[in-house]
Amino acid sequence: MLLAPPVGVVVINHDHRGFVERAILSVARQTARDLQVVVVDDASTDGSESVIRACLERLDDPRFSFVRLEANVGQTAALARGLAHLDAPFVAILDSDDSWHETFVARHLEAHLNADFPVALTYCDSHVVDADDRLLVGTAWWFDVGEPGHWSSRDIDPALCPTLDAATGTLSWPDRPRLTFHPQWSRDSATNTMSSMMFRRDFVDLVMVPECAQLRLYADFYLATFACLMTGSIAIHQPLYAYRKHAANRHSNAPVPGGTYNSSTHDWATIRDGVLRLVQSVLLGKAPAFRATFGNHRYAEAEALLASVVGWANGWHFARHFPPYALGRLVNGVVGSGLVRRLGLRGRA
Repeated sequence: MLLAPPVGVVVINHDHRGFVERAILSVARQTARDLQVVVVDDASTDGSESVIRACLERLDDPRFSFVRLEANVGQTAALARGLAHLDAPFVAILDSDDSWHETFVARHLEAHLNADFPVALTYCDSHVVDADDRLLVGTAWWFDVGEPGHWSSRDIDPALCPTLDAATGTLSWPDRPRLTFHPQWSRDSATNTMSSMMFRRDFVDLVMVPECAQLRLYADFYLATFACLMTGSIAIHQPLYAYRKHAANRHSNAPVPGGTYNSSTHDWATIRDGVLRLVQSVLLGKAPAFRATFGNHRYAEAEALLASVVGWANGWHFARHFPPYALGRLVNGVVGSGLVRRLGLRGRA
């Protein structure tokens, strides 16, 4: 019999005293049981540490450990500290103000272990909830919006609507097993937030380099961009976690008016381009490792796609591997054709 591999989980907390216990308990309730879990408190000042320690003491679960950071280092560095305590071949990261539905890990692991194509990243749709777990939105609207016909008149599948239990006020949805493999990346690629994702650990180790210290926030966009560039990604067409809108969201701080709303009041284009330049810098700086892992052609595609958005970096390293006529066809084909249509309009990481 074949056995499923273990999954490492990093719960990252900073000043989310009111939500972190719910996040931890959502990991403890996972139907997939072979987990290694580390809760990282990034120097909270709101009493989160006592809440975390009390929760873990009540759980008394040997799968869980706790790391307290004495100085605030930001999301990406806190993630790196947590990863240092894990050795599982797959890893998922939960922001402490979000929570997973109980099949999150199992569904992601099933998608990663498909018999079609291995990818570095799987991601899922999400529910949007308020501070009291009341549902505000049943989907992340940007999830796969690039699909054909998205903006045309269409029927809404009844399976996309929840069933309301009038007696308890709770909502439930049928399972939706649909998966979509997306082989390419574009400037407008949209996945979802950090809590929607599961990565192959070897891939994360490859792209998490010291330069990531520049990235206190938006580690999700950084990692997802790299994954979509180098391996493609798999979308799970089911909300498997709750993204929480509350008074202290660091990025998604805008109201939810319906439609294709902006989730943030921040200037996304500036944020996006800054992260993409970091991706480009790491790609060039570790070019031999990326070529050895993914091949010269995939590396050249990735560099051309990034250059189409943020400009050519010094060196044009990949040009050494392609004569001028082949390089022109590559850039035109990758950047200008339907190869890179999808993952849709993006409003946030």
